[in-house]
Amino acid sequence: MRVHVDILDDKKAFLEEWERIYAVSDAAFFLSPAWIETAMALAPASTAFRGVRIFDDLRGVYGLALVGMKSAPSLFRPHEARLNESGSEAFDRIYLEYNDFLLAKTASPEARLEAICAIIEAMPRADEFVFRNARPPLVAAVVAAAERAGLGWRTLLRQPTYAINLSQPVLDGFSSALRAKIKRSMRRYEERGALRLDRPQSEEERAVAWTELMRLHAQTWQRRGMKGVFGAADFSAFHLRLIEEHPDKTDLLRLSTVDETISILYNFTDQTRAYNYQSGFLYESNNQLAPGFVAHALAAEHYRKRGLQLYDLMGGDADYKRRLGVEGETLHSIALVRDTVKTRLRATLASALRGPAGGTHQT
Repeated sequence: MRVHVDILDDKKAFLEEWERIYAVSDAAFFLSPAWIETAMALAPASTAFRGVRIFDDLRGVYGLALVGMKSAPSLFRPHEARLNESGSEAFDRIYLEYNDFLLAKTASPEARLEAICAIIEAMPRADEFVFRNARPPLVAAVVAAAERAGLGWRTLLRQPTYAINLSQPVLDGFSSALRAKIKRSMRRYEERGALRLDRPQSEEERAVAWTELMRLHAQTWQRRGMKGVFGAADFSAFHLRLIEEHPDKTDLLRLSTVDETISILYNFTDQTRAYNYQSGFLYESNNQLAPGFVAHALAAEHYRKRGLQLYDLMGGDADYKRRLGVEGETLHSIALVRDTVKTRLRATLASALRGPAGGTHQT
């Protein structure tokens, strides 16, 4: 096994390799050619991408990854290299999950560890190596690489994932209390007219649904005194391009009655799984109306009838996810840390902000 980490000059050839390996992998949508191509196309000009290739003489290339790092970071901020991200905090709000190396199913279990060690060696100017929302096998490899390379590591975030199994009618899999809540809410909506879940098809219809999604999402977050993600220009540009270029992988599902939109779900579909990525709901004072539960239940049933196997609610420990889904793997955001002036300064500032009782595991 050999690993090359090189400045990425020929993006077209790299994406062709990516598409080939993705077809023989178990990777999630966030490592799909659709996501990676969009990220590479729209990443800030300050991004310096490196391509990671894992190969041997017998099979050729069977593993890939991107490593992004700002070419000119600030004077006091550590140089961060990020797996399958750009290294720009603003752009990386597009927020990938289920992060990993893109590996063919036949890849050696040691491929991740060897690739991480090669990245560390190839990027001596990087103060930190960040692996956001890493899957468990990647987390284990990061910790092993820290030990081998003599680096510190710290966990930035842990979050469980939840999903709805689509092997049976969706409502049958819920608790009796949740089934009753959803059915009662549906009856209340149907008093206004027929309840309908539809998938906008044309470019114009999808544009209208996107606008509705932004409006509903913003209303919810404004009530909480915060801004939603759609106000960020990089975030919106990324997803508008993803929707335009890959309509077969993106769904905007609208739940409505005769004259009003109750919710818009922004989902990804890939292979046998649908992923709920963002949502906007019409919340009202009537506590018998549960737009989120109704929308997710009907969307999951929609995907079951399309032949998919899982409706993935993804990371986060929100109450609705625990009630709708079954807990799956835990994602860890984890960083490898070199002992440099910048990383010591960051650690000192973080410790001061946390106080003596705060913090995450660090060695």
